[in-house]
Parts: sequence; C-alpha cells; structure tokens
Amino acid sequence: MLRLVAAGVAALALVAPAAAHTDGGTGLSLEWPASGTITRGYGYDGAEWHPGIDIGSLRTLDITAAAPGVVEAIGYVPHYEGYGEVVLVNFGDGLEALYAHLSWVTVHEGEHVVTGQKLGNAGCTGYCSGTHLHFELREQGEAFDPAPLLPATIP
Repeated sequence: MLRLVAAGVAALALVAPAAAHTDGGTGLSLEWPASGTITRGYGYDGAEWHPGIDIGSLRTLDITAAAPGVVEAIGYVPHYEGYGEVVLVNFGDGLEALYAHLSWVTVHEGEHVVTGQKLGNAGCTGYCSGTHLHFELREQGEAFDPAPLLPATIP
C-alpha cells in the first residue's frame, strides 16, 4: 500500500505546471469540441512536445465551438504548418482555440460563433495518421492544457 501511495505522489510531482492552468478569472467555460476519445494528451509524448489534445475514435465528424468567439482564421494558416485545415477562434482576453486537421470548414473569418455551433468536420489534413481533431488553447499565443477547462467527461 505504501508503494502505491508513493507512486501516486511521484506521478503527481511529474504533472506539468500547465495542467494547473485556470481561466485566469475570465469566466471562460468550455464544452467538448468533439465526441470521441482522447488519443493523445497535452505535453511531452516521449521526446516530442504536443501542444494540445487529440480527440479520435469519433462518434461523429462534427467539430463544434468549445466557447463563443470570433473566427480569426480558417484554412491553411501561416505559422500553423503541419496542422492542415484549421479554424482559429478568438475568445477575447488573449484566449484562442485552434481546431486542426479538419477536412471541411463551415464558418468564415470574422463570423461570431456560439458554443456548440458547427465549425467543420474532422479529417486528416496536414501531418496526421488518421481522422481526429487536434484541439489547442492559447493564451497570448502560448499553448496550455485545455483539459482543466473542459467538462470531466466527453459526451
């Protein structure tokens, strides 16, 4: 039993500081942008950095807005090479969401979107190995773990 407790404490000590990120008092509340399984988490995966979460084994290809905002960019966006077809939504207060690897986009730049509004379809554009959604949150351009701001269970 003591070894199990020690292992749990050691595992908690290895959690990246970004896992403790909060909404910074903005009141941002997110919904899941896709319905599936997290197939890759935020942070280091071996020696490789992964700045978001991947949601695969999708129940539907629909990708929806995690929160209300304004569509800042769509398509193959400069500085996001490898992400394929993306939708970038600005939530305000320096917070943005990146939805990547889409096969189809249903919104336009400058469009105001509401939580749950369809943004497009999941796909495998850019660098990917199968149909999924790569979802990132950024604050002042820096990626952070979206998991603490999402509901505990994926729909």
